[in-house]
Amino acid sequence: MRKAVWAVYFHIRSSDEEPLHSFCPVDPNSWCKYQNQVVEGSVETFRHSNKLPVAVMDAIKAVFNDLSQPKLSKKCLGGKTQNNNESINSLIWELCPKTLGCGRKIVDISTN
Repeated sequence: MRKAVWAVYFHIRSSDEEPLHSFCPVDPNSWCKYQNQVVEGSVETFRHSNKLPVAVMDAIKAVFNDLSQPKLSKKCLGGKTQNNNESINSLIWELCPKTLGCGRKIVDISTN
């Protein structure tokens, strides 16, 4: 997940003079058009568009740094979801598994 966050950052920061696509997936069906051109062998004709200024990228780098922290990733990995409802359900079932016969008191403790 950390690599994906930095892939987005460097992909957006890339320019024709400085292509920064080392984190982007190398695949013919990749979301990165530059890497698509690399796979096809026609990267020389590729031109970057919609590049953000370096000053803006430097200003938002701290946000990407925060997003790539392992502590933030761990919050999503337990339930394998970023959806709040699914995540809380995963947490409840972890505390009060369906495979064990839990009484009302255990369920109340798990949900509060």
